[in-house]
Amino acid sequence: MAGRVSQSVKHGRRWGSSLLAVHGFAVLVTTVALLVQLVLYPYVRATPFLLFFGAVMLSAWNGGWGPGLLSTGLSALMADYFFLTPRHSFALGPQDVLSVVLFIAIATLITWLNVRERAARVEAETQRERLYTLFMKVPAIIAIHRGPEHVFEFSNPIYAQLLGGRELLGRPIRQAQPELEGQGFFEQLDRVYQTGEPYSGKEAFAHVGDPHNPRTGYFNFVYQPMPGPDAKPDGVMVFGFEVTEQVLARRNLEKAERHLATVTHNATLGLFMMDARQHCVFMNPAAEKLTGFTLAELQGKPLHEIIHHTRPDGTPYPMAECPLYRALPTRAQAQGEDVFVHKDGGFYPVAFTASPILENGDVTGTILELRNTTEDQRKQAERERLMVELQEAVRLRDEFLSIASHELKTPLTPLSIRLQGLERSLQAEPDAPMSRRLGKEVEVMRRQVKRLSDLVNELLDVSRISTGRMKLMLEDVNLSEVAREVVSRFSPEAQRAGCALVLHAEGPVVGLWDQLRLEQVLTNLLSNAIKYGAGKPIHIHVEQRDGLARLVVRDEGIGIQPEALGRIFNRFERAVSERHYGGLGLGLYVTQQIIAAMNGTVSAESTPGQGATFTVELPPQPPSQQGAAEKPGSPPP
Repeated sequence: MAGRVSQSVKHGRRWGSSLLAVHGFAVLVTTVALLVQLVLYPYVRATPFLLFFGAVMLSAWNGGWGPGLLSTGLSALMADYFFLTPRHSFALGPQDVLSVVLFIAIATLITWLNVRERAARVEAETQRERLYTLFMKVPAIIAIHRGPEHVFEFSNPIYAQLLGGRELLGRPIRQAQPELEGQGFFEQLDRVYQTGEPYSGKEAFAHVGDPHNPRTGYFNFVYQPMPGPDAKPDGVMVFGFEVTEQVLARRNLEKAERHLATVTHNATLGLFMMDARQHCVFMNPAAEKLTGFTLAELQGKPLHEIIHHTRPDGTPYPMAECPLYRALPTRAQAQGEDVFVHKDGGFYPVAFTASPILENGDVTGTILELRNTTEDQRKQAERERLMVELQEAVRLRDEFLSIASHELKTPLTPLSIRLQGLERSLQAEPDAPMSRRLGKEVEVMRRQVKRLSDLVNELLDVSRISTGRMKLMLEDVNLSEVAREVVSRFSPEAQRAGCALVLHAEGPVVGLWDQLRLEQVLTNLLSNAIKYGAGKPIHIHVEQRDGLARLVVRDEGIGIQPEALGRIFNRFERAVSERHYGGLGLGLYVTQQIIAAMNGTVSAESTPGQGATFTVELPPQPPSQQGAAEKPGSPPP
């Protein structure tokens, strides 16, 4: 409030000072006119008001009505007092009254004419200032060129900024903007100046900016001729806008639309676009091929009524079940499988995705993706058929392995017994020629029969595991005693391979396990250790730790490659070449299955060239047994 009062006081003071100045000027020029009239009076007695008319004119021109009327009144009084008879008196004779009245009338007319002219001059100046302000502030490119050389007479800040702030005024355009040479702009300016016809350009390409570091842009502009006094053009006004961003955005959009059109045209999925009423507005060639309809046939029509109007049994298909309809209320994608109607009347299964188009939260349309699943269903049926055949083949294989294993084991048993008997007979007469000749041969045959028997047993175990017939005979077992017995049994074989068996047992480690199967596990692990141990010591550890029984077999042989560690417990998997090491690749698989049946785990760690370590961990009692004497690996057949 105080600020407004202060501003009002300052404005009043300025207005008072201005008023005093113009009225003082009126008094001054009137006084000057009097003094000059006094000097010239002896020579111009007949015209005492002549110089006072000039004073009134100057007062009115400078200050308007007030100063003009003030000068008129003072002039009348001064003329009456100094020049009209009787002189030096304000009395007027009858013959001078008319002169004074005419002077006042003419002086008033002069004041009116000057006030009018002054007002027109002020209005013109105001309009000029407004136009100049508009040109300077309007967010457009404006310039005025004069003469045939198109000399810059005016350029607004936008134009100057566009050209990098270079000096423009007073320079011909060919000197100010030499980078426009060869782009047709100079020629168009010449044509507009010569013909007086305006020219407009749209999205014209031009070099602009700093002349040392120009850039390119696009512009919409108009060259407007400016008529001179003789109605012929004496200049050209330039008015324009830079549209570089719009042009680039439109071109990017057009490029994206072309890419989208290419994608939709080449897409293998059928694509539809519907409006808010679910009337078709677009479909790609794949959709035309899928439905049998063309875009011209479906455009502007409700898609549901055409491709989904009935079920295969002939009953109507309600709109509420249509995937397009289901996608609308939730404003989310609807996916699934359905049956659509082809143009020829046939039905075909499809997988679909219906996606609503949302604008400001309102559904304005739907995009529908369709894929004919007839071939998918055929392939799925073929896969199911092949799976059944594969399962049957696996069953027949397992059955064959079981029968073959039993049939192979039948002759091996008496052959092994005969070889053992022959070996005992030869040992009874070690010095007999027959014993010396056949002793080593019988030993080799016995080992080969044992190897063949072990292979047959592995196949039998695989067959039992595959068919669910492997059973566990659970009893209280001391794992340390099992380890000592198996190590003792393998000592001759380890000595032949140059491997020392080192057993570390921490006393009794007892649990409810299958003793024969544990012997089989340790046998498989020791066999591998001797086979791949490279004649170095083999360490066997048996201990109780964290409530679990632990059996660790570590060799110092060739080790296992890292990529093989994850698969060595699979059937028929081998970590080394079969050319150098025999076996079927079943021992570790059977070991893992036996340990898993007793709710334990077996794992392997290895560094190539430094040996391998196999660790078996067993709970003292399988949780599911609760003291049972027998545990099948799976329900018996």
